[in-house]
Amino acid sequence: MTPSSEKLTPFAVAGAVSAAGWFGLGAESVARPEPADFRDALVLVPWTLLTVTLLGVHLAQRDRTGRGAVAGLALIVTGAAVSIAGNVGLVLGTEVLVLLSFPVGPLVFCAGLVAFGVATWRAGVFPRWLAVVIGTSQVMTTGLGVAWSAWVPVSDHGSYTGGLWHGVTMLAVAVSLRRARLVTS
Repeated sequence: MTPSSEKLTPFAVAGAVSAAGWFGLGAESVARPEPADFRDALVLVPWTLLTVTLLGVHLAQRDRTGRGAVAGLALIVTGAAVSIAGNVGLVLGTEVLVLLSFPVGPLVFCAGLVAFGVATWRAGVFPRWLAVVIGTSQVMTTGLGVAWSAWVPVSDHGSYTGGLWHGVTMLAVAVSLRRARLVTS
């Protein structure tokens, strides 16, 4: 039985499913290091849910954040949408969209995470360590992918070893969202 202060919200569920997706893609990429096109399609699920989960964070703290959080969230959504469009291009074989998948989308997404992490830190609704995890998630994901490169070659698509870190981020956010009171006004 969970304490009454903890609630299983749709945003916490989205975060948990996103984490499972990132962990699954990352582990599968490590186990089978060759880039695989199906991963470019599957990543659309955890990436979309990551964005939805961060909307839940925004709703929980919006009374204590300003334009920085909204701008960060807008960049997160834009970066995710651009990356998703690029991944759709990868899946469909449309070369013109591939540049969106990497590096354009992830760079915009990363800028949004940093801005949103700073706003989360300032809001003080969630633990500060969570703000740091959110703000550095894309950088850490890239760093983990590079660290794995000794065993799993880096690829511009079809390999998501670094996505394991987004899994860590989403798991931490999902647990924290269970403890947060969502502002519904």
